[in-house]
Amino acid sequence: MSKVGRKVDYAERRANPLARFLNVLEGKAFAWVLLIPSLALVTLFIVYPLYRGIRLSFSELKLLKSPDAKFIGLENFQTLLSDPEVGNATINTIVYLVVGLLTQISLGMAAALLLSRDTKFIWAARIAVMLPFFMPPVVTAYMWRFMLDAQYGIITLLVAPLGIDIGGQGIWADPDKALYGVLFVELWRSYPFFTLFILAGIQGIPAELRESTAIDGASSFQHFRYVMLPLLKPVLFVSTILEAIKLINSPTLVLLMTEGGPGDSTMVVPLLAFKEAYQAFDFGYASAISVAVLIGISGFAMVYIRSVGFGKEK
Repeated sequence: MSKVGRKVDYAERRANPLARFLNVLEGKAFAWVLLIPSLALVTLFIVYPLYRGIRLSFSELKLLKSPDAKFIGLENFQTLLSDPEVGNATINTIVYLVVGLLTQISLGMAAALLLSRDTKFIWAARIAVMLPFFMPPVVTAYMWRFMLDAQYGIITLLVAPLGIDIGGQGIWADPDKALYGVLFVELWRSYPFFTLFILAGIQGIPAELRESTAIDGASSFQHFRYVMLPLLKPVLFVSTILEAIKLINSPTLVLLMTEGGPGDSTMVVPLLAFKEAYQAFDFGYASAISVAVLIGISGFAMVYIRSVGFGKEK
């Protein structure tokens, strides 16, 4: 087609509304049209609630006192910094996060290494390991509460002949043991999450690498340390961030098993925010706690990214 023909065709398409619409479909503008529904949903369900929560954190909104929000500046954050309940909950949250992640990664790695072997009936072992992850939190919580009950728990009765005394009041009523009891249940429920991620990463490593390291005289531990672990770093990064967000944002087991007790021995920051909002009906203070949690998660993510060197070219 000559240049004159192309100019005529372009002029006709500009004059015809349908042709102009077809021209839009051919350009980059159509990509933005397709993004509009997604952007609308993100704005409605993420951006606006986030904006609303941050705005409420600078306000006083106590429904038992008044249904109207009153701007008070940084007073909620000043109260947060001096509140002993927040300090205790912060310590419990750090313990819950650090101990939870370390134990889950360690057990998940060990399980993934065992399940990566090509042996008979390995499929059955993989299904058995994954079962706790798919069990509803409510079932998990009450099942372990009963099994570790001070009087009737089956585990309590089984370990008693071994000289292991859980205690007359039981784990859940002991302020020194309750948090670690919840951590144990969280480990049992969540380590398959890391197993699933790590096992997928291991299966993606070429078998030729193991053969080449064996020819070079490397032991199994050296192969794991210098070959597998570096290749699994992206998998560990993603799974750790996701699990950390879940542990901090969704203390479901703590709520179901202890409700933060006995006393405040298992109280974590998100649960404290929940109670401030839906028991004390102080939504301004609860929003300030939630904003602090958001800042904490963001800081943890940035520190973790820098520590593992994710995204840096070697």
